[in-house]
Order: sequence, then structure tokens, then C-alpha cells
Amino acid sequence: MKKIISIICLAVTAATLAFSEVTFGFRGFGDFGAGTSTNIENTSTETKKNWGYGGSVFGKIPISVVENLYVQPEVGFMHNSIGLKSSKYNLNSTLSYNSIVMPVLINYGIPINQSFLLFVEGGPQVSFITGDLKDDKSKTTSDPDSRILFSAIADIGASYAFSPAMALVTDLRYDLGFTTIKTENASEGVIPRGLNFSAGFHVKF
Repeated sequence: MKKIISIICLAVTAATLAFSEVTFGFRGFGDFGAGTSTNIENTSTETKKNWGYGGSVFGKIPISVVENLYVQPEVGFMHNSIGLKSSKYNLNSTLSYNSIVMPVLINYGIPINQSFLLFVEGGPQVSFITGDLKDDKSKTTSDPDSRILFSAIADIGASYAFSPAMALVTDLRYDLGFTTIKTENASEGVIPRGLNFSAGFHVKF
């Protein structure tokens, strides 16, 4: 898995460097599990216990045919925590896991003035679960049925330029998960979805 992730990261970096004008950035983020659901009978997710945090690096590659339009590949790391509760099964636990997240977004900027820019972006995301799934209450671990998760990202944000080359960036994005996280040989599990707020910097080369 580590070799696969390294190859993907190198491929994204090489593709990005092939363009003459590229913006690189990093972002730290926190996640709130809005919309996380489970198909386990009589089991719900606890909103107050659904959260995550992490960070990522990204590159913005301009699409020459349209001004202010970019392809934005990202590579990041995220820690996820999902609260589960069921009176029928006497369940009150928190499932946690780590993941490598890799969205590829289409970003469109709307300049307000020379310093301030609004943007919208969206696109697919693939995530790779690293390590085991952990029950934080019982301290037990289990292997996931699949380590690959798919989702879609919708995002709005803003950037403020301190100079022609550097800007502060903030955004609010929704991660619409499609893949169910479940343990091996299980037919039921959790679909993670979340509202993500981030802040960071980008530098244009």
C-alpha cells in the first residue's frame, strides 16, 4: 500500500511540474460528520462524536482555454472518528481509522479585486484506509473489508493575496461518501460523510 501511495504521489508531482505556471499549497482541516450514516439495524451515528482532522498539499494546474479555471490534485492525511449508538445491541462506541485522501478537483476562481478571490470547486476523491479499524471504547481492532473509499467533493472558498505569489486560503467543502466501511465478511457498516473546514497558504511559481 505504501508503495502504491508513493507512486501516485510521485506521478501527481511529475505531472504538476510539467506545467509552466503552477500554484502549490498546503491546508490543515477539521471535519464534522454531517450526514454520516449506517445500515446496521437500529444503529445510528452520534453527531457529536463524528469528527476528524488532518492536512493536505495541493497543486493548481491552469486550464489554458478558460481563465481562472484549474485542475487541483491533492494528497493528504486524515484521522477519522465516528460515534455509533444502538439500544437494541447495547452499543455505544466510537470507530476510528486513518486514511490517505486524494481528491482531484476542478477549481474556478471569481476575482473580487486584486487581492480577494472567491472560488468554487468539486470533483471525485479516493481514500485509502491505513492500518486497522479501532473501537476506541473496547480498544479492539479489526481489518476493513476494503481499504479503498470513493466520494465526491463540493466546495466553496476564498483566498486573500499578500503578494502576487502568496495567498491565504480558506474553504468549506462537503465530502459525500459512497463507500461503506465494514469489517471483513460483514454485510453492514458505516458510510462516512462530512463537512470540512480548512485554512492554509498557496504559493505561485
